[in-house]
Amino acid sequence: MGLGMTTLADAVKRPERKTARAGVSRADVYRLSESPSHLLRRAEQFAAEKFLKSDLPDGVTLRQTVLLAAIAEAPGASQSDLVRITGVDRSTLAEMMARMERKGLIARSAAADDGRAKSVSLTTAGRNRLEAALPAMRLVDEALVAALPRNKRAPFRAALLALSVTADEAHLAEDAAQKKEKKDAKAKKAAALDRKRRKNKKKRSRR
Repeated sequence: MGLGMTTLADAVKRPERKTARAGVSRADVYRLSESPSHLLRRAEQFAAEKFLKSDLPDGVTLRQTVLLAAIAEAPGASQSDLVRITGVDRSTLAEMMARMERKGLIARSAAADDGRAKSVSLTTAGRNRLEAALPAMRLVDEALVAALPRNKRAPFRAALLALSVTADEAHLAEDAAQKKEKKDAKAKKAAALDRKRRKNKKKRSRR
């Protein structure tokens, strides 16, 4: 079992410990073993270590496989869709896709409903790369779930799904806010230009 999951198990089993310094309340001490964000990072490290130790073709990474799987699950998805699905930030995802396109793993074309957006799909080479990595992905999933007691597995999946849905909602809200901000800025600029044109028109009419 990886270090990350050991930390999680220990955090559950260990009795509450007293602080080493006298006069310092327990609430004043930030304990990593009680931090959800830290424990999630350790679990992610555990998953990445399991993936790397699997029998994989050279050059296959966990993040790349996640992206290939996302494209396979949602063929024709845009880059914005893939940012939301994978959780990879936009700039990192753009760099990944550029490298993968050069390697012939994915193909990008203008989206049918928006010529400015790019529709992404797997090539035959990309599908083969994904198929080669799927056993390792399944092994990682099994290892994460197997680290928990049976009665904790379904709640664990449900909690992860709830966090994912919340992240999706936050991403969509942020995207909508950015679009509104751009639209408002464009409208404000157009209104300013219109006022300027009318002002100039009045000046010319007075001459």
